[in-house]
Amino acid sequence: QSPYYWIGITKTHLSKTWTWVGNNSTWIGTRSWARNEPNNNRSNEFCVEIYVKSGPDRGKWNDEKCARKKFPVCFKAQCNASSCERGRCVETINHSACLCEPGFIGNRCQTAKECPPLSPPENGYLKCSEGSSKFNTTCQFKCHPGFLLTGSSAVTCSPSGVWSALRPVCATVKCPPLSQPDNGNLSCSDEGLIFNSTCRFKCSPGFLMTGSFAVTCGATGIWSGPRPICASYKQALLAVAGCGSLSLLCCICFCWMRHRKRKKRVQERQTEDLTNPTNEISG
Repeated sequence: QSPYYWIGITKTHLSKTWTWVGNNSTWIGTRSWARNEPNNNRSNEFCVEIYVKSGPDRGKWNDEKCARKKFPVCFKAQCNASSCERGRCVETINHSACLCEPGFIGNRCQTAKECPPLSPPENGYLKCSEGSSKFNTTCQFKCHPGFLLTGSSAVTCSPSGVWSALRPVCATVKCPPLSQPDNGNLSCSDEGLIFNSTCRFKCSPGFLMTGSFAVTCGATGIWSGPRPICASYKQALLAVAGCGSLSLLCCICFCWMRHRKRKKRVQERQTEDLTNPTNEISG
């Protein structure tokens, strides 16, 4: 009996990958090689033999020239198309194993890894693409009106079973502080100036308000209008008079321009009548 047998692993070139002949599996591993093997010692050693009677290397592999005559070792291929659902089947003698894709586990890579369940942030909600916490699931976070998202708006379940980011927080929206108008005061429904808070303005006696008497804090943290002005009666009258004078001036200018255009059209018509010959009337 020969101490050396072919085991059905080969490659076509030095730079190529070792391949099992039975099922074209390219995973070979390193633990089965004998010491200092494969070494391509005689060049073009593109087949693999197994030592049967070689002391400490018994049962180990060695690369050898394919032209050498040796007995083959035949065994049933263990890997097939259905061996691994989400992974690669690796072949060894009378045994196989699945190398799972990232995010999958199980002896056939049939189970997707799961991340810890997520709960919606306070004053907010979430929606997940797969309706679960499995690998590759993406969850979107949103806040209710009047609350601002602080943190990542979306997280994804990673291959390691950990979410890609921490759960965000929905913080209360606040509008910037308001100052009371000169010659007036203000009062607000909420000292925190949060969403939907309303601030009302009031002018001191002898002053008139110009602008809105109340503003509301919006969902984006912006007041619904500018701060009003408290003007004295004299200032208010001058403003009204100024507006009246301006309106009168605009009216005068409009009428003058219209009169000029009309006068110009009359002059053009008269000139045209003088330059055109008069038609003779025959009896």
